[in-house]
Order: sequence, then C-alpha cells, then structure tokens
Amino acid sequence: MENKRYRRTSQRLTLIVIAANAVGAALIMVYFGVVQSQRVQSGSSDILLTSGITAALLLLGNILVSRRSAPMYAWYRHATVNDAIEPASLHIRQLALNMPLMGTVATLAMWLLAGLIFGVFDGLGELPGQFNWADFFQTLIGMVGIASPITAVIVYFATERVWRSELELFFPEGNLSQARAFRVTVRGRLLIIFAAGAIPLLLLVILSYSYAVRIARAPQPAILLSDLLRLELFVVTVGILVVVSLVRTLGASLVESLATLGQHMAAAQEGELDERVLVTSNDEFGALAEGFNAMLDGLRREEVIRRLFSCYVTPQVAEYAIEHGAELGGRLIEVSVLFTDIRGFTSMTEQLEPAALIELLNRYFQTISAAIVEHGGLVNKFGGDSLLAIFGTPLNPAADHPHQAVRAAWGITRALEVFNREQADREEPQLRTGVGVATGTVLAGNVGSAERLEYTVIGDTVNLASRLEALTKELDVTVLLAEATATAVQSWAPLQSIGQVQVRGKQEPVRVYALQISE
Repeated sequence: MENKRYRRTSQRLTLIVIAANAVGAALIMVYFGVVQSQRVQSGSSDILLTSGITAALLLLGNILVSRRSAPMYAWYRHATVNDAIEPASLHIRQLALNMPLMGTVATLAMWLLAGLIFGVFDGLGELPGQFNWADFFQTLIGMVGIASPITAVIVYFATERVWRSELELFFPEGNLSQARAFRVTVRGRLLIIFAAGAIPLLLLVILSYSYAVRIARAPQPAILLSDLLRLELFVVTVGILVVVSLVRTLGASLVESLATLGQHMAAAQEGELDERVLVTSNDEFGALAEGFNAMLDGLRREEVIRRLFSCYVTPQVAEYAIEHGAELGGRLIEVSVLFTDIRGFTSMTEQLEPAALIELLNRYFQTISAAIVEHGGLVNKFGGDSLLAIFGTPLNPAADHPHQAVRAAWGITRALEVFNREQADREEPQLRTGVGVATGTVLAGNVGSAERLEYTVIGDTVNLASRLEALTKELDVTVLLAEATATAVQSWAPLQSIGQVQVRGKQEPVRVYALQISE
C-alpha cells in the first residue's frame, strides 16, 4: 500500500502543474478576450478548441516527463514505505534534483508548440492564399511571451519548494553537490526576478509599437486607443503580479534557509553538535549547509579527541595544549604540591591478580582524584600507587592554593573512609595512604622533547612533598604539612606541631606539622 507521504506529495505536484497552467490559460483568455478581441469574436467553439488542444499538449508533456522520471518515482514510492530500501543510485539522484527542471522544460515546450500552432491558424485567417504575420506574432507573443514564462516560473519554483523536503530520502547524508544536476544559484534567482519584471516591459514596447503602426494607418485611430490602453494595463498588471509573487516566494525561501542555518549555529555555540542541517537544495545555501554539517563533523571529532586526550592528561593540560599549543619551557611560580601514596602496596601486589589490582587502583584513583579536583587541584601524574597534584599553577591559578591543597588532603582522607567501607562490603583489601603537602617555588611548564611533552612542576618543593609523604608512615600520621603550608592555614586548620625532623635529601632539619583528622 502506498505511503501517505508519496500520495500527498504526488497530489501537491499535480495540483501545482494544473494550477500553473490554469493561470497561463486565464492570462491567454484575458489577452485574447480583452486586449485582442478576435478570440471572443470568433465564438465559443474556437475558444473550446484552443483550450482543448492546449490541454492535450500539456498532458502530452506531462506524460513524457513521467516516462523520463519513471525510475526515480519508482524508487521514491518504495522508499516511502520501506526504510531498508537500497540507497538511490547516482542516476536516480540526478533525476530527483532535475525533477523541477524537467517539468518546467516540458511546460515551456508545450506552450511554445501551442503558440506556433495557434499562431499559424490566426495567420492563415479566413482569406485563402494570404498569411497575416501581424496576427501570427500577436498570438505567438501572447502564448509564448506572456503565458509560457509565467507558467514555467510558477511550475519551477512551486515544484522545487514542495520537492525540497523529499530530497532527504535520496540524499540521507545531505551531499547534494556530489550529483551533477541543474542548479539555480541565488544570483540566478535574482536574475529571474529581474527578467520577470523586464520581459513584460519589453513586450509592452513591442505590442505598443505594433498598435502605434495600426493606429497610424487606421482611418479612425481613436477607436484603437482604448485597445492600446487595455493592452498596457494588462501587461503592467501581469508584470507587477509576477514580480511580487516571485519576490515573496523566493524571499521566503531565502529567509527560511538563513533562519534554519542561524538556529543550528546558535545550537552549535551552545555545544549541541548532534543535529545536522537538512540540505534541501544544490545552490549556495545547499553548499553552505553541507559545509556547516562538515564543520559539525569536525567539531564532533575534535570533541572526541579532546575527551580521549583528557583521559591521558588532565583536562586543564588538554585545554591549554589545544588552545595555545605545546611548547617547551616554563616559568617560576609559587604553588602548593600534594603527594600521596598507598602504604603496603608492594605486598598487596603479591596477593592480588593483575586484573583485580588494576581494577582496585582505578577505583582508588578515581575516588581521591575527585576530592582533589573538587578543591581546585590539578592531578599531574600517577606513578604506580602514587599521585602528584598541584595547586596554583598557570593552568589552575589560585591565590589561596595552600588552603586548597590542605582541604584536598582532608577530602582525600574522608573519601578514603567511604572507599574502605565499600571495600569491606566487597570483602576486598582496605587501603591506607599517606599525604604530604608543601608550598614553595617551582618551575612549571612543559618538559620533554618536541615528539613527547609532559606538563609538570620541578623543584625542591616537589621533592619535599614526596619526602613528607614517606615520613607519614614513620611518624604514624596521615597528613604532613611543610612549615610554609602550615603557616598559611593555621587560622582554621587543626594542626599538631611535630617539630623539626630530618628529611632525606635535606641538610638542615625541617619543621613539619600534622593535620589532625577528627574521627
């Protein structure tokens, strides 16, 4: 059973052809019946004969177009009821794009043929052996110069407007430019509007000159002046109506295309990259829509790359590299460094299978990384069971970076408590960590080579944070702070002075503080 979509579109296209030719026929009736009275004077039988022959020619043209487009209509009919139909061939796609043109050419050809036939009939007249060229050209101009172009323009643009929405079936990917077909550019559409206004003026000049010659030769020229006035009013009225109709039709089409593209551009700016612009023409707007869709594809690929990139480096590093590029070098800046490590990890590796160990580490790092990021930290690197985080770098600048680092250390201990309760429920090993925090000047930037870079921080502050984490096991505390960090947060953080301790790699003892974690 044929789909409603196919029937509805077919009916609309048929009505367009009938209505457009009815407009052309009405113009001819007015032209011959009002402007040139010979059709009315010749009687109703002549009018019926003219209408009948014209209708037969138009029907013939429609049959020829249907036969030419038969493969396209057959595929289209099946496509509206079967989603699994094979994609349209290149030939069918070309027929689909050229469908409005074929109907228009057939209309023009049939009107031209009708004009020649009736022009010859009128030229022969009633006197044998004489041919009236004036009557021939007047008839030809009326049918070919007025009715034919107006009918053709209506057929083309009305058909194209209806058919646009169906092209998505033939071009699901929207690549209309891949099929070579007739195209009316935006400039061409504007020229058509110009021609629609200029042709009636040209016809007015020709017909007025013809009437002027007749008036000059007539014994009573005043009688022909009323005919000339009706002719001028008729041509001017037709010209105005045609131009206004085209401006409204083409203007609406252009505005709709721009509005649709503008809506999708606004959506893309908001990050909605999944919607594609429907490509419904092969003109400049169609090319623009195809280009916009290609841009969206590129943005989606870039988003995928950005997400994958962010899985291997921190989001801040990824964003900075994408926006500013990656260059070797760095700068001195004061930051706070947090270093954490799992206690007893070596023995744990002997007890767990590799797959279980990796799964445990992933859940652990996800837990403590969330606490670090929540307080503005940048997770810089993982080292087996250890993690280095930094606060206050150019990638995550913050004036209160010591406060952020200490709050993150506190957050890690709280998150680990929840993590260990879940581990107990799963009957899996629980984890203990040590955290060292130090504040000082480091060199922050990209190190490595042009082929492989790493954004990191280098300096004594980093080493001190690592050494403090190692001391947490010896001193039996969870979080150790260097003196500079403790001084910055002493107004609110519960601290316990450990005193001066000897730190590996330091010649002089270092004063450290323990962050008291309440139960």
